[in-house]
Amino acid sequence: MAELLFTTDVFSPLGRSVPGVPMLLDDDMHLIEPACAWLMHIALVRGRTRSRQTWRTYGEALYDWWQTLEANGWTWDRVGYHEIAGYRDNMLTKCSDHTGRPYARATINGRLHIITLFYRWCFTSGLISSMPYSSQEVSVARWRPAPFLAHADARGGTRTANELVLREVRALPRPLDPEIIRRIMVSLGVRDRLIIEWAALTGMRRMEIAGLKLNALGRTESQGEFATAPVVPIRLDVTKGARVRQVYPPSPLVDRTRAFLREERAVIVKRAHQRDAKYRDPGTVFLNARGDAMSPRRVGAMFAAASRAADVEATFHGLRHTFAGAMLRLLQRQAQRNPDMNPLLTLQAILGHSDLTTTAIYLRVVAIDLGAIEAAVDDLFGALG
Repeated sequence: MAELLFTTDVFSPLGRSVPGVPMLLDDDMHLIEPACAWLMHIALVRGRTRSRQTWRTYGEALYDWWQTLEANGWTWDRVGYHEIAGYRDNMLTKCSDHTGRPYARATINGRLHIITLFYRWCFTSGLISSMPYSSQEVSVARWRPAPFLAHADARGGTRTANELVLREVRALPRPLDPEIIRRIMVSLGVRDRLIIEWAALTGMRRMEIAGLKLNALGRTESQGEFATAPVVPIRLDVTKGARVRQVYPPSPLVDRTRAFLREERAVIVKRAHQRDAKYRDPGTVFLNARGDAMSPRRVGAMFAAASRAADVEATFHGLRHTFAGAMLRLLQRQAQRNPDMNPLLTLQAILGHSDLTTTAIYLRVVAIDLGAIEAAVDDLFGALG
């Protein structure tokens, strides 16, 4: 069966180190050339995909497709829409090996989209003579806001789409009740509690927490102009889409994190040096027991295990939804006193959304469950802080 591997720092095309590029290998450990050529194109040429996490997502989707090809005896360049439809339908009836939950339709469509991109590239590169799917005109869902210059669009509310994609019902984000978060945290160690607090109190994603650097926290104590400030601005360099932004954790959370660095993280690093004199500190705040940086996947797995132990249904991304709903309501309160403030644009900047329509969904969350959001504003920042 195919194997998925990733390049290391040694991989240096054009003299520049590029770790994290996915590669597919066959049973004989030879490169699967069309797959690797496309993945190299995604990582090294395509300007819209600069994130290693995006590269990983593309690699994992293509790896899953290649395993399906091999399991069914299909040839990659001779499949048609029947085979891809069978792949899609199989995902509808099984659970994810990673989460143990049924695949969401958005996840299935995401994988179909990546396969579509791969075959489109192969077609334009002359590797295949025809596409293994067809497109059709579909109506744009009403919840999707009209794009700029939509009045000049002659398509009349339709767009071209792969006919194999599933219809999605856009579900509202599900914030977590602060009491649920406390139940999840109650039996965790300091590191994992801090990870959850950073997510719930700043809206940071898994990859952003895993990539949080020591130098982002600055000095060892809250000093200078932020000595008495309620929040501390923290610059994030590892973000979705590589868009640098700032988050604003409460000062007590930053102080607890600095204490963790001195009292627990330093011990992990010391033991790693004792085991291996060549050990190099990765420079991230959160490490595993071996002294390596925690991966985004490990962060998610930790939270999933803690949720199961607490007998609650929750996802790590739900922490981000909790923060977003509470922060939007807090910004709306402030806007009543400051008419020049735009709560939605402010929240967009804090969350790091590239599209305002993604942020706007939280307006519906606040409108539908205002009582719960009001409670979260008062409870979340007090009980967890």
